[in-house]
Formats: sequence, structure tokens, C-alpha cells
Amino acid sequence: MAQSSGLIPTILLTGFLGAGKTTLLNRLIDHYQSRRAVLLINEFGQVGIDGALLHRGNYQKVELNKGSLFCICVRTDFIAEVERIADELQPDLLVIEATGLADTSEMERMLALPNLRPRIRLQASICLVDPQNFLKISVYLKAPLSQVRNADLVLLNKIDRVDEEQLQKTEKKIREIAPDVPIVRTRYAEFDLSLLDRLSHPTIGEVKELGDGRPDPVQSLTLEGKGSFSARDWQQWADALQPLALRVKGFVTVDGQSILVDGTPEQWRQQARFDRPAGSNQIVVIGRRLPVEELQSGFDRALENSAAG
Repeated sequence: MAQSSGLIPTILLTGFLGAGKTTLLNRLIDHYQSRRAVLLINEFGQVGIDGALLHRGNYQKVELNKGSLFCICVRTDFIAEVERIADELQPDLLVIEATGLADTSEMERMLALPNLRPRIRLQASICLVDPQNFLKISVYLKAPLSQVRNADLVLLNKIDRVDEEQLQKTEKKIREIAPDVPIVRTRYAEFDLSLLDRLSHPTIGEVKELGDGRPDPVQSLTLEGKGSFSARDWQQWADALQPLALRVKGFVTVDGQSILVDGTPEQWRQQARFDRPAGSNQIVVIGRRLPVEELQSGFDRALENSAAG
């Protein structure tokens, strides 16, 4: 992935919520230790959860935490941030982790604006697909379709979670969207990363103006609080939340221990985080038609009950 003519090679990571982008990002951090990299991470919620999960390495991290990267209200910030990165940081490599609800075609158009096109070269767009949910979400959301359609490589990830029939159905759907895109089956986003150096994203002409940037009808709720949940109160609230959310990610304190919560409707993972201070709770919930007041009051009540109990 050679840098030429002053253009900064850029890798775009896409994939729906929970497909494994943060896992792949950590693999890229380890792989590109010899490069001066900048990681631009877009969080759909108001707090930086993914950024706290990254490995240490030879990179600088820039986070945008205002919402979908492709909402009109945030695109100006993104464009200005990429311009600043190119002018001030001048990395050997730029890696952009887009929100799981990003429309990749809008990303390409932003990078082709007159102030960015002379600075940035989109080298590769990598899309992760979770076969547990891709067939369901592709029926009512446009972002996953755009991510596959504009990808130079699709990683069919988490293949250990479904059977062969489901994998074949998912691959068939991917082929309907992007007939020629290479598909690599992976577990934990593991594949030969030297493949990235052989990818070359098609160049598009200069873009004079952007589209309307309308995101999919999905909302984000950020919940925060101080204290420790009891295991009982936390589990009751979590059990009620899981079927309502497309994605849940964050840190909570349960019985005095900091816990990473990482959930989708199909899978819910809780893992002790000994590197996090106890007593802090920050969790982002993403879904369609979320009962915001009910979730907020339930979260607060569970914390209060735990403190009183």
C-alpha cells in the first residue's frame, strides 16, 4: 500500500452493527505497526466505546461521537477532520471505521470533494458481514446493501455461529448485491492481511456537492450513571433490553466489577474488564423505534434499587 503523489492511502472499514469491525481494527493496528497511522472512528452514540477497546500501537486516534457519520449535521465535522488529518498529522495510513449504519457511497463522495480528493486515496473498502443477521436486516435497511455494493472485499465473519446452509444463503445474497466482490470466510476477522495491499478501489471523479445523506430510520440512546448494579437488577434490565435493540455496547459496573457488554439480538456477551475503573456506567443502545423513556427509567431505577438494596 504505497503512498504516491502525496496521497494518503486510506482503508475504510464498514459492516453492520456487531459484524466485527473493532476486532478487525485491532488486527490492522498490530499489522501496521511500522506505519504512522491515524484511526478515525465514528461512534453512533455520544460516548466513545470502540475507542476504549483498541490495542496499543503506533497510531493516533480521532473519534467522532455525534451520531451517524452520514447525517447532514455531522458530515461537515467529518470532512473538516479528514482535512485536518491530511494537513497537520500527515500519516502514512488513514483507517476509517464507519458506523454500522453508514452508507458507503456517501463516504466515497465525501472523500472526492475538491478539498479532499487531492489529499486522500481510498485504497480499499472492507465490509464485514455477520451471517447471523444479514439476511434479516437487508430487507429493511439500505446501509448494509450499500456497504456490500461498494466493497473491494467482503469478510463473511463469525462463520462458527451458523450452519453451512445459512452461510450459503448469505453468500448468495452478497452475490446478488455485488456479483464480483471477493468473499473470504472468517472467524474473529482473521485472514491474510497482505491481501489488503493487493486491493485497489475504483477512483471516482471529483464531486461538487453531496446528496441528502438520509440515514436509515434507526436511533441511538446513550445511558450513563454512577454506581454499581447488583447482578440481579442488571440482568433483569438486560433481559428486557436485548430483544428491543439492534446493538448494545458499553461498560457497566456489576457487583463492583467493570463489565464490557457487547450484544446483538442473536448474541449477548459480558466480559470482565480489569483495566476499567469500577463505578462508571456508559452504554449505547441502537435500535428501531426504541422506547426511550422506558429504557432510561428502567436503567436509572435498576441503579437506584441496587444502591438501596
